[in-house]
Amino acid sequence: MIVSLLALTGAVIGLVWAADRAVGSAGAIADRLGVSPLVVGLTVTSIGTSLPEIGTNIAAGLSSLRGVDASGIAVGSIVGSNLSQITLLLGVAGLVAMLRLPERSLKRDGAMVVVALVAMFLVCLDGTAGRAEGGFLVAAYAVYIVVVVLSERRQAPPGSGPAGVRVGRATGFHVAILLVALLAVVACSEVIASQGVEVARVLGLSETVIGLFVGLTTSLPELAVSVRALHSGDRALSLGNLLGSNVTDPLASFGLGALVHPVQVDATVLRFDFPWWAVGTGVALLLLSNDRNLDRRESIVLITLFVLFVWLRLSFHAV
Repeated sequence: MIVSLLALTGAVIGLVWAADRAVGSAGAIADRLGVSPLVVGLTVTSIGTSLPEIGTNIAAGLSSLRGVDASGIAVGSIVGSNLSQITLLLGVAGLVAMLRLPERSLKRDGAMVVVALVAMFLVCLDGTAGRAEGGFLVAAYAVYIVVVVLSERRQAPPGSGPAGVRVGRATGFHVAILLVALLAVVACSEVIASQGVEVARVLGLSETVIGLFVGLTTSLPELAVSVRALHSGDRALSLGNLLGSNVTDPLASFGLGALVHPVQVDATVLRFDFPWWAVGTGVALLLLSNDRNLDRRESIVLITLFVLFVWLRLSFHAV
């Protein structure tokens, strides 16, 4: 028990430190490339902080190839991660500081969050997500990334980065620091997540519920990076990271897992989890569209939605 507590404490400290390094490097990269922090949040950091979900789904596919079906973990991790990000994590970020989103991004990226959710639901609707459907999801994500980069690219005067980071050093250096920091974020989150999964197994919860819990814990990188970005004044990076992850996970993370091995989807996920995810997404986007910001009262609404989901899920659909 003492060893576990020490490991958790060290992981939390490492998570905060790595998130700080990631945000600083992301701001420098945006400056050097002449793109907004929002683009970096929607692409680089959202992919980096989604590495736990990507890894979980690929690992689940490999497990299924070996004859041990892990579909519940794969699906549950995506639904749990995205639902927690669009409600709990977005709400926590909104409590830290008021979030603002440019109108063009709300229309494009908000719409893409909905498209990604619907696309994953339709792929899962027949109870199975095959390799061809996984390939379609990954291809759709690639197209989205290209559209974001092309539409947001701009020319920025040297040294005027939004994060206030001096950009005299090579862009490659900042990219390397960002990648190392994101890997450290993922590693620290994995330590925290592994302890929680063991507790869930001891309590006798179902594989899908464990997957939902995994999804919550693997959202720690997004939370760490987003909150640190807010403290640094990079609100666009923070919000872009959360919205970007809600596109990355259903399309890229889940799609890659389905490419490795077809995924079986439990009926409860379709009847209960997806509708709650859709409600959480709809409420979050409506609140963001109100003056294109998210204040503290609206953040509490999102957090309450997540708490209600967890209570209902554990009370009526725990097995």
